[in-house]
Amino acid sequence: MLELLKKGFYTSLGLALITKEKAEELAKELVKKGELSEKEGKGFVEEILKKSKEAEQEFEKKAETLVYNAIKRIDVPSKKEFIAITQHLAKLEGKIEELKKKIAE
Repeated sequence: MLELLKKGFYTSLGLALITKEKAEELAKELVKKGELSEKEGKGFVEEILKKSKEAEQEFEKKAETLVYNAIKRIDVPSKKEFIAITQHLAKLEGKIEELKKKIAE
């Protein structure tokens, strides 16, 4: 199962990283070999680039989900929670300073 996931991951990554130049180069090679017509070659490039963009978006989505889940698993506070804690801490520090002044008087 893990190997299947790895293959899918690497395939998605490879497809996401293909460039227009590489796709055109591959299409030219196939046209040269007579495996595709000129028209089919252009359609092939467009399809490869479309699939590449889709794979890139899917890869980004999966990576984002993995990172989000990892952060949740280790219980890292959100930015909103961090700001709230920082503000609360600042208020407490202010009260401590007030109490120090009262004690000193």
